[in-house]
Amino acid sequence: MRTLTLFIAIAVTCLAFTGCQQKKESTSVLPGYDKTELAALIPVMERAYDTADIGGFKTPQPDGIKQVFRSKVSPLMNRFDVWITSNNRAVIAIRGSIVDPGGLSFTAAFYSPMVPASGKIKMSESKTFEYKVAEIPGAAVHLGMLLGLAHISDELVSQIKDQYGKGIRDFILLGHSQGSGIGFLATSYIRYLQKDGKLPSDFRLKTYLIAAPKVGNLQYAYDYQKINNGGWAMAVNNILDWVPCIGLTFQTAIDFPKISPFYDMKGFMASINFPAGPKFDETYNQFLAVGPAVTKQVLEIIHENVYPRVIKAMPGYVEPALLGTFDFERSGDQVPLFPDAVYYKTFPQDTVHFQAWENHSVYPYYLLVNSNY
Repeated sequence: MRTLTLFIAIAVTCLAFTGCQQKKESTSVLPGYDKTELAALIPVMERAYDTADIGGFKTPQPDGIKQVFRSKVSPLMNRFDVWITSNNRAVIAIRGSIVDPGGLSFTAAFYSPMVPASGKIKMSESKTFEYKVAEIPGAAVHLGMLLGLAHISDELVSQIKDQYGKGIRDFILLGHSQGSGIGFLATSYIRYLQKDGKLPSDFRLKTYLIAAPKVGNLQYAYDYQKINNGGWAMAVNNILDWVPCIGLTFQTAIDFPKISPFYDMKGFMASINFPAGPKFDETYNQFLAVGPAVTKQVLEIIHENVYPRVIKAMPGYVEPALLGTFDFERSGDQVPLFPDAVYYKTFPQDTVHFQAWENHSVYPYYLLVNSNY
């Protein structure tokens, strides 16, 4: 009898211990869009800004989470914070664009030529940034956003290693506006550091990017989807926000795969019983010329108005080889947010008396996340 009693006591203890272990495991970050999770984190995202940047905080004080780190401000005004939740998750929040006296923050946004998604950039006389944010051939990304990542990369990796060393295995990366643009590339960068054995492979990374611009071409978007497959990277956008519509995009014949009708359009049209008319050659050649001409004009504008600010902020910087394309595409699992009557009462969409950021700042996203889904 005594033996049976002892056995039952041991069994109950083991079951209780197992239950505790299961309960602890259930707190791990899970894939997929979670309204409650994001709503609790948006106040953290808002506080990545200084109150002066956004006219004062409008979301509630973050609850059950403590800020433990703030990075230095980069030459292009980029910055991120690290917070730790009560259930031992690290939250990385990357600040978006601000209005600074030198216009440096928007310099990063406007510096929009595309470059290969893997390579090296000479950032200064003493620093070269080696990066991989996609491995699919032909993947290309926004240069200004890539420079934003380059500036914060050392502290970002150091913080991940530091928090990992303290036992954290769950990381949530947040971004807003330009911070979301950098957040796409940061997510990819971290994934490939894990894949290449430069960061531990056993921590989980989940990404919420709100008010997210486009930062790469279709090949980058494919790669991003592949490495975050299963609901680990959400792009959350207000359908009234104009920022997700940029970078300014135009697709030309050179943006298509090598095997496509554009390399023999006349023959292709004949093969589908749409024979070319008498003006086909003239018209098609004009069409083919539009892409390179527009690309050249845009690059000239950038180099006249934006590039000098980059050089001034980053002495010793050497611009990498640019790709002749501006074919930006959306990336990540799309989570559109739909305004309701309450939202329209707060933000009436008056096209005469409007504020450019009224659908874009953090607060409207806080309202929409709480009212949607």
